Amino acid sequence: MNRLLPALALLVLLGTAACQSRPAPALPEPSPTVDEAALERFYQQKPRWRACEEHRDLRCADVEVPLDYLDPEARTLQIAVARLKASGSRLGSLLVNPGGPGVSGVKAAHSARGSFTPGVRERYDIVGFDPRGVGRSNGIRCLDDDQLDRYHATDSTPDTRAERRRLRTMSRRYAEECQDKAGWILPHMGTENVARDLDVLRAVLGDDRLNYYGTSYGTQLGQVYAGLFPGRVRRMVLDSVIDSAYWAGEVQERQLRALDEEFDLFLDSCVRHGCALGRTRQEARAAVWRLLGRTDERPLRSPDGRKVSDTDVHTASVLLAMEPRLWSQGRRAFAEAARGEGRTFRRLADAARGRSPRGIYDSSIPAWMAVTCLETPEDIRRKRSTDRQIARMAGSSPVFADVNTTIACSYWKPISIPQKAIESRDIAPILLLNNTRDPRTPLKWAEAVTKRFTGAFLLVNEAVGHGVYGRGSCVNRAVDDYLTGGTLPSAAHCSDSGPDY
Repeated sequence: MNRLLPALALLVLLGTAACQSRPAPALPEPSPTVDEAALERFYQQKPRWRACEEHRDLRCADVEVPLDYLDPEARTLQIAVARLKASGSRLGSLLVNPGGPGVSGVKAAHSARGSFTPGVRERYDIVGFDPRGVGRSNGIRCLDDDQLDRYHATDSTPDTRAERRRLRTMSRRYAEECQDKAGWILPHMGTENVARDLDVLRAVLGDDRLNYYGTSYGTQLGQVYAGLFPGRVRRMVLDSVIDSAYWAGEVQERQLRALDEEFDLFLDSCVRHGCALGRTRQEARAAVWRLLGRTDERPLRSPDGRKVSDTDVHTASVLLAMEPRLWSQGRRAFAEAARGEGRTFRRLADAARGRSPRGIYDSSIPAWMAVTCLETPEDIRRKRSTDRQIARMAGSSPVFADVNTTIACSYWKPISIPQKAIESRDIAPILLLNNTRDPRTPLKWAEAVTKRFTGAFLLVNEAVGHGVYGRGSCVNRAVDDYLTGGTLPSAAHCSDSGPDY
């Protein structure tokens, strides 16, 4: 069974904790003056279902929501929804968010047959949606495809003054183009607004309470929803948990070190299967370091004529550190690089950035940027572009010191969303899942969140990587029993490591 979280969501999450730490748990502050009565027409609407274009056996619809929940009579948005109908006796709808922020939930619904077990698909309509500003829900575009190629070719680990100046220039241009082309929606793309959209979808689908499965950033969305609407939660699975205390300010250096540690496991696998990098982990790591230095000066060749630089090798290596399913492609990429070729590195880096083989980018990266910058305090934003901060990040990890994805926040125009400490809520029991060695959402985050929700249960899986559900029978049975019967697991641990990659 294919797991729900796409490779793109893995890289997008790289930036979710790219700012300096702050002392207090923080979440976007719920708006105190939302007029629930004025929203009635959105809750009462009837969707017009039609066959989806790419998957005719799924049904698609658009659901209207207000751009600004404080002014619901003003401009509105259409949220794209896709539904795979239950194959048996239906319990309700299971709304799904695959992470990001910026990853398409509509595409997640398209792959639902490979992401959820037959037992879950029998009892639930699997419903994915593109959050506001993503994909078919007014997906934002800041630069055209050629401009994005040049933007992503910018050296994200600059080691000279000229390179740092170019990185700042390209990042400023990116932020300015986003403001010019999507300024009307940028201030309204925060997680709280998406959570309110989620509640409208719940009602429109005919459910009195929410059934929800969220991965990665989707766990942050689930927590915000539970904070806003604690009495409207029925079943909620949070897979690979973000600690909301650190959403705006977890220390990036800690995650970079974790990526380095997980990348060593890829190198071990490479050596075990026969590796172009060397016969030991130490030899392989030294070879990677040499490759990064070499491609900084002399990029690899790729079939489409674009150069494959150290930034591209770095971007592809992030995926290898987080996702064992890609390790065979990683071995191929490094073998090609030894011959001066960059075909597989090019393909991995493009996929991570949302670029199709035809050279067309989706809205995932700008949408991630919009949410992340919006929910980053302004004093932290300003620090991102200083030479000292750029140099610090570039030196914090031998392989994974990427600053390109966050420096644009320094030039972001919309004001930051107010922050406040999250409070514990009494809600229906929820199920949290986390791998023991997840470089993006460490286990301690899931443990902290579990303590904040009365009745929450944490299932720990002994495995490497990001994303738990779908790894094996122990995890699948626990999730299925909870979703279909409301039964929490009897044991708190699984050992579904998945195949030997």
